[in-house]
Amino acid sequence: MDDNSIIQLFNARDEAALSELSKKHGTFFIQIAENILRNREDSQVCVNDAYLKAWDTIPPARPKVLRAFVGKIVKCVAVSMFRMNTTEKRGGGEVTLVLEELSECVSDGKSLDDELDGKQIVEAINKFLRGCREFDRRVFILRYWHCKSVADIAVRFGTAENKVSVSLYRTRQKLREHLAKEGYTL
Repeated sequence: MDDNSIIQLFNARDEAALSELSKKHGTFFIQIAENILRNREDSQVCVNDAYLKAWDTIPPARPKVLRAFVGKIVKCVAVSMFRMNTTEKRGGGEVTLVLEELSECVSDGKSLDDELDGKQIVEAINKFLRGCREFDRRVFILRYWHCKSVADIAVRFGTAENKVSVSLYRTRQKLREHLAKEGYTL
């Protein structure tokens, strides 16, 4: 079933929308949650919570890309669950590192979640990423959207971890400059 048909099921308040969504994109959603939570059971709970939020959101929302729309919900739910389940004495993990790295670029006293929810900053980041080299863009997205570790990204591209780290550092610096030019106070 295609995404438009699934959205029509949501709009008709047909519960089959959830099973069709899970069949088509469930593996992708679980992967997002597992990259953040590092726990299969918590990831399943997270995805189920995200399905409920999607059910409550569609309608009135009319997602253009269903997978990305629900993927963002999964990511937000997973980050919230991660924060709830993690204390400082247990260590931060990959998500904490990702959020700390990005906070260097995107911060004006609001939390990173507040910033990322704003349409204007998302548009500014998308504009920036469209201007990046393909390697840098893909590495950035794998790190900051999919929460992949530097080691995982290096393996995926068959390169050294240092090359990935340098690319991420330089891309963050360029993003910071871009956002400053766009008028975002850092």
